[in-house]
Amino acid sequence: NHASVRKGSNRHPNAKIRWATDHTETQKSLHSSLEFVKENEAAKPFLEFVAIRDIEPDEEVLIDYGETWEDAWDGHLTDWSLRQSLDDQEISSVSILEMNRNKFDVSHSWSNVHMTFCDKVKISSETLKGNAIKFLGLDNDDEHLNFGYDEIPLVPCKIQGKNREKETFDVAYYWNDSDALGNLSSVPPTKYSSEYLIETSDVAYYWNELGNLSSVPPTKYSSEYLILKNLSAKYVHFVEKPGRSDDRRAGSFRHELMIPDDMFPESWKDLSNDI
Repeated sequence: NHASVRKGSNRHPNAKIRWATDHTETQKSLHSSLEFVKENEAAKPFLEFVAIRDIEPDEEVLIDYGETWEDAWDGHLTDWSLRQSLDDQEISSVSILEMNRNKFDVSHSWSNVHMTFCDKVKISSETLKGNAIKFLGLDNDDEHLNFGYDEIPLVPCKIQGKNREKETFDVAYYWNDSDALGNLSSVPPTKYSSEYLIETSDVAYYWNELGNLSSVPPTKYSSEYLILKNLSAKYVHFVEKPGRSDDRRAGSFRHELMIPDDMFPESWKDLSNDI
């Protein structure tokens, strides 16, 4: 991210960019005239990020994007604040982050920019153990609740109730037998205590740490809406809808990161327009 003390801020950079010191083609280009680089179609030079002081574990890496970028960002903030005060307020990426920090004191309805997801592994496990029941409170195409998200370990769900003391939610979701976890090899490596694991959509197994494995018949649902009660809040997440994050909104900030002038060789500066 960006940091500078240019305008009185106390946020100092802890890293910088420089030309790659161990990339032969980059160093060759830097020590050649720009005419030579152009005529010989030299490889594009490489940049690298280097620390300018010790960086602590989990500390954010900060570099100075340049004065031009900083001025453009300040102008964007002024313009964005003005437009936000005139337009209808929308839930932002920052407010969605706050929702996940305090899940019980926020609206649980989906908005036009966010939705709720539940952990796919937990939902599949609880469903096949028979802990969910049929739910008739959703339309067949209720805001695309049954839309597939195969590429992520989450399933769309809707909060129908909450228990603040137990820190649990009642969640409704769309279930299809093909949503079962597949075989045991597809389950992420983890430490199991005592719980159900799924080998196929027809057979489930109960596993405990002593190594005992016994088959149990899973509940069959085919395709329908279900509700699971008392799901721990840690398995429920507020997430931006696809394509609706702040950086995809009209008027989102776009500006190139500037390379400091003092990084360029003197022979590359003040060139005529025909180079």
